[in-house]
Amino acid sequence: MSNTLVLEPNVVSNESVAAPAAAPTKSKRYDSLDMWRGACCLMLVVFHTTMQTARHHFVDNNGTVNDAGSLGMWLAARAWIGVPIFFVISGYCIMATLHGRARSGGVVEFAKRRFWRIYPPYYAAIALSAVAIFAFNNIWPGLFHDGIFTVPHPDGMSFWQWVGNLSLTESWRHCVFGGDATHLLPNTWTLCYEEQFYVVAGFILIFASRRIFTAAAVITGLILLGKAISWNLGWEVKGSLLDGGWFQIAAGILLYYRVNKAKPRQTFWIHAALILGVLLSLRHPAQLLEFYPNHDTERFIAYGFALLASFLYPYDAKIKQAAILKPLRIVGGMSYSVYLCHPLIVKGISFGFFRAGVTGNVETLIGVLPLCIGLSLIAAWVFHRLVERHFIPQSKATKPSTPKHATPTLVRGPLSVVSCT
Repeated sequence: MSNTLVLEPNVVSNESVAAPAAAPTKSKRYDSLDMWRGACCLMLVVFHTTMQTARHHFVDNNGTVNDAGSLGMWLAARAWIGVPIFFVISGYCIMATLHGRARSGGVVEFAKRRFWRIYPPYYAAIALSAVAIFAFNNIWPGLFHDGIFTVPHPDGMSFWQWVGNLSLTESWRHCVFGGDATHLLPNTWTLCYEEQFYVVAGFILIFASRRIFTAAAVITGLILLGKAISWNLGWEVKGSLLDGGWFQIAAGILLYYRVNKAKPRQTFWIHAALILGVLLSLRHPAQLLEFYPNHDTERFIAYGFALLASFLYPYDAKIKQAAILKPLRIVGGMSYSVYLCHPLIVKGISFGFFRAGVTGNVETLIGVLPLCIGLSLIAAWVFHRLVERHFIPQSKATKPSTPKHATPTLVRGPLSVVSCT
């Protein structure tokens, strides 16, 4: 199955930015996004857990939806739609960070925070994963490497593949040099994708810090042009910004502008643009029902979610206070840990059961899936407590340097986006 899309996965850090004292401004904090991030995390754990059984039923055996179990598996096979939602959230959160850094710290501070927030936890996860792969290969050979959503042998990866993995350039490195791409953690190609967004964001801070929205619009136009040229010339651009995933991020940028800057007339045109995007994504309606992810469905979900989030923003405070949504907000707050910890867990458990003969839809949904979700969340919580939280900039509750009149704005993160392979 080919990679399709992060979420992710934005990888955005907790940042506090003081608003100007002269006049109150809109809060850049859209609290409900934590809830959505948590929901997307769980959707993607569901997708990666069930993808082996789903393909066995719908592709290998040409199965159809004919009972409750197959319906549940059909829905689980489409849980990857959390990825474009993650990208929209990423676009929103990074624009909030850019808006703050344009007034305080600039590109150097932005780059330092992004590196500190993303790479140390990622390296810890890579190291732990490599140890786990070697250990389990001695007991159950092929547990991680067979089937789909496969994990490569660490000792079988080339020098350039390791360079791409460690630098988070692997999603697009293969377009330039070094042979085929592979990821030790299969979902991290989306993190590589978002790293390109951070580079673009850095250039915006350098060259257009006072015109960040204009710069984003120009970049979107250039990427559209580049995508058209590369498509016509047959260039390999999969995994780079030219493959079209940027337009999902652009929907998040539009959402940020609508929430924080847009006047009523501008809001109308933003909604019109998103509606047009939804309609254009429906030009081949049958694609929405395809088993494998596709670009039309990605864009349909991204533009549709951005539109929904725009309409829900006036109710943000009420949604935040809803007790029933608290579990999703908790998961959203440790989404990067879920992102880094779940691949080996769900691959090992789900494929282990599948190889043992547990291939039915019902058995997978009511037995294997809850086990994978539970263990993934436990592992993520431990990783978050022991590793991730130590690399969240300005996560302390008290900030003596913040003036009393300032309004702290937190942009949680990181956003984890996940792939399907």
